[in-house]
Amino acid sequence: MDARGEQDKSVDPGGEPLPDLLRFWRRRIDPLKVPGLMAMGRRGRGLTQNDVARLAGVSVRWYGALERGIKADYSVDFLDQVSSVLRLNPAERRALYLKSVGRPPALAASPGAGAVVPVDATLLQRFLDLQNPAPAFATDLAWNMIAHNQQLRNWFPWTVDQGANLMRWTFLTVEAREQLVAWEQDWARPFLGRLRYERAHHPQDSGLLNLERDILAGSSAAREMWDRPDVVEHSHGVLRRLRLPYHQGRETAIRVVALRPMRSDTLRVVVLLEGPECADGI
Repeated sequence: MDARGEQDKSVDPGGEPLPDLLRFWRRRIDPLKVPGLMAMGRRGRGLTQNDVARLAGVSVRWYGALERGIKADYSVDFLDQVSSVLRLNPAERRALYLKSVGRPPALAASPGAGAVVPVDATLLQRFLDLQNPAPAFATDLAWNMIAHNQQLRNWFPWTVDQGANLMRWTFLTVEAREQLVAWEQDWARPFLGRLRYERAHHPQDSGLLNLERDILAGSSAAREMWDRPDVVEHSHGVLRRLRLPYHQGRETAIRVVALRPMRSDTLRVVVLLEGPECADGI
């Protein structure tokens, strides 16, 4: 809250004001369907501010400040409790965070190693196959290969190996240093930055933890680069160069198109676009 206790407009990034959203969210909930909530004798529809505050375990004054759009140091626990009480979906929860504290919520916890990625495997494979002649593949959160098309197998035959992992191949094989042009600057450092990013967002994921340990244990170059705290969110749009046996050793420019399905933050889909036009971006 500011010194005058007034609403700070800067917390609202656009769209509906936070007070309007919170009133709409609580009024759409049927009190009769909330266990333990007295609903007899109510004159209005939905939850009251008192209801939300009690169910969230905070004072009416504190929740009321949030609903009035007053800027304050709202904790993650408080915002998540409000999200739970109001039964917000992921998009609504994100809006609550952006409009109240000016940042998005942390990503939801991801499955551990070996967990099944919630995706239709047949649909994913069809999508990858339709990218031909461009190489395309999908990995889980720890860069284990989940699916790929024939062109990717042509370019990178190692992807057919059981347990193929993009990061381990990059850091723990000699051929990766030969085939990834400007290996350290364009590939290794950004990959470590992406690993650091995912570890920060999914600190309990055992697959990521094991991947970090393997890379740092098996690559002295990775250990030296790890001391530089680069953080990279994604590789979408970057221009990179390859020198593959498939191209008879000729240097080839590619543009990386990196996607994530809307239903999962633990799956990556990558398409490699080849050609002179790649230098101009997409």
